[in-house]
Amino acid sequence: MFVTALAANLLAAVRDPRRLAAAPAVSEGRLVSVHEAGLSVTDAPLFPLEAALAALGGEARWPEPTRRLAKLALDLELLSPLPGQVGRLIGPLRRSVRLEIVDYPGEWLLDLPLLALSFEDWSARELARARTVPRARYAEAWLALLAGLDVQAPAEEGAMRRLADAYAAYLRRCRDEGALADLSPGRFLNPDSWEGMAFLLFCPLALPPAASPKAGSVWERMRAHWDEYRRRTRAEFLAPHLARFDAQVVLVDLFRALASGAASFADTQAALAAIAAALRPEPGLLSRLGLERAPPRPVFCATKADYVPASQRGQLAALLRHLVGGEGAVVPLAAVACTRDITLTDDRGRVQDAVEGIVEGGGREAFWFAGGVPAETPEQAWFDRRYDVPRFLPPTPGPDGGLRHVNLDRALTAALPGVLG
Repeated sequence: MFVTALAANLLAAVRDPRRLAAAPAVSEGRLVSVHEAGLSVTDAPLFPLEAALAALGGEARWPEPTRRLAKLALDLELLSPLPGQVGRLIGPLRRSVRLEIVDYPGEWLLDLPLLALSFEDWSARELARARTVPRARYAEAWLALLAGLDVQAPAEEGAMRRLADAYAAYLRRCRDEGALADLSPGRFLNPDSWEGMAFLLFCPLALPPAASPKAGSVWERMRAHWDEYRRRTRAEFLAPHLARFDAQVVLVDLFRALASGAASFADTQAALAAIAAALRPEPGLLSRLGLERAPPRPVFCATKADYVPASQRGQLAALLRHLVGGEGAVVPLAAVACTRDITLTDDRGRVQDAVEGIVEGGGREAFWFAGGVPAETPEQAWFDRRYDVPRFLPPTPGPDGGLRHVNLDRALTAALPGVLG
């Protein structure tokens, strides 16, 4: 949705600068033209912009979430003012910028910390976590398979596939039923072009104490697959994409974590800490992996900012800042705003800021967090409220194709200050 809104509003902003009024290049009239550009035949799959806009405009439904890597290219023409007397004499220079947007599943970011881990260290961590609450109940089927496994026995593909499938099913249950976020490897949840690859046949394993792995054993084969997974992550994601980015936007749904309980929130906090550390320009993990240049300072966006009124969005940003520390910029964001701010008065005459929108199934519904969004990690008692967060339907695009948003222009300016600033 972020990529769809970015493209739609950039295309519309030339005719109506109010679409991205907080981006100086737009508000000052320096954005002259925007056109969708083609990609080379050897490039990544094309981002489905037309299908996403058709879903919003025709059926008023959210587009399908990101499950594979895709790219979208836009050609921008901008006016760049020159400083001093020269600028006053000859006026601004016209320049062209090719903006290439790479969309990929957010779970893949959790593979970055794995690049520094051995199979032994990763296995020990994941086996220990799988026996803790609430993961233990999702891991029962996989752990039952491990209980009868001789890791030193000769590897057999069918048995390895059953183990890997059971581990992937455990991760999916953690995500879908437990709303957990710190799940790896990310390609087990969204494999994209790796679907069905033999090197995905692995899972965490423990080698008996003081034992040496036997050649051709289950343990030895799975460790080899782990090494191949990390090699492919470097070669097919890190090197051609992440290492070339000029900007990195990380979208974080804090409402899902807040509404799903303390365990979900703690898991989201752990995932964000790992991602923030990996994306740190210096001395982050990516820098230590020998990239030619340090990665850009990331922009972390707290999504669904339209799920709270404007009076609480500062708290939403403060909570995300608390979770990522000093790493990167933080922006409360709704790439597509589907609510409006309202005030409610209870039986005692107390006024409550809230939001209102159309929910799935029809009908208009109001929503608010009693006491407001917490600005830092809440106490356990806060989660006892168990908020039922509604699913609001999106608005249709405007006549110019633009989409109503909250702070999309601020997020773009923070990510691309040299283009839109």
